[in-house]
Amino acid sequence: MSALTSNTSHLFSTTRTHPGAWWLAGLALALSASLSSNLMVLMAISVGAMLTVWLCRDDAPWSRSIRFYFFLGGIVVLLRVIFRVVFNLADASQDVFLNLPSFSIDLGLGNSLHLLGAVSVLSIQAALVDGFRLAAIILSIGMANSLANPRKLLRATPGALYEIATAVSIAINLAPQLITSLKLVRRARGLRGHSKGIKSLTGIVIPVLEDTIEQSMQLAASMSARGFGRKGNRTSLQLRLTRASTFLTLTLLTVGVAMLLFSSAQQFVDLVIIFAGLILAGVTFKLSSTRTTRTKYIVQRWHIADLVLVLLASLVLLAAFSGVFSK
Repeated sequence: MSALTSNTSHLFSTTRTHPGAWWLAGLALALSASLSSNLMVLMAISVGAMLTVWLCRDDAPWSRSIRFYFFLGGIVVLLRVIFRVVFNLADASQDVFLNLPSFSIDLGLGNSLHLLGAVSVLSIQAALVDGFRLAAIILSIGMANSLANPRKLLRATPGALYEIATAVSIAINLAPQLITSLKLVRRARGLRGHSKGIKSLTGIVIPVLEDTIEQSMQLAASMSARGFGRKGNRTSLQLRLTRASTFLTLTLLTVGVAMLLFSSAQQFVDLVIIFAGLILAGVTFKLSSTRTTRTKYIVQRWHIADLVLVLLASLVLLAAFSGVFSK
């Protein structure tokens, strides 16, 4: 078992796996969870995301953020069940799971508000499905955030998206940095002999937020010093070509998606329009990338393990679109 864990961790480690592969896999799992209404499937996606992080994570600050997402997902499930029990819209006549006293509150704004009452098994099951759906989405995004190196992800971003990628990388780095700062502040308070109970909360929040904001500003300054978001000089012809290509790309994609959604006939033509828009989007990214000047890095290539990871996530997403996860 330990050998299998070691081989899996070495194959899909954060130092070897492309960060874009982790984010594509996380987004595919999150979209699959949003399309599913099967409780067992949602629990499997949640457990799979946690196991993936446990098997593949390295000793990095962002890898510890999965605990935050785990507790957040658990709180979401618990609150969803509590809200369904408290704000019970209809009393159960059969298959009663909880038989609680019912209360009615007249607020003078129309119908009275009914609280508690008999809760059926189907009502609890529906609450669990809603809660685990959101928890699975949270854990899928948490998996990508815990395994993908935000700095390597920024390096792999196309040049046309440097400004957006810089802001997104700082935002992604915020949650891991918050956990790291919390750990450092708690350790410092423990060495000074300060209390660790509820009373210590006021003495922890301000230092943690201050250190997190300071580290994020340092990250932004270091990326700015390396040329991220810096614009170069372009001729008027390049500027016109880029604008025209961007306009045509948006037009083709919008028309193609609209025709595919609102018309069931001639789907081949719709797909051709969308495919042409995607090709033109690649040309637009290439033209827009010429306006940025930044420090050159060693480009991280896509390997077989990255393609296998994306392929597995795509198969899960395809099964979700086909309706297998709704049964």
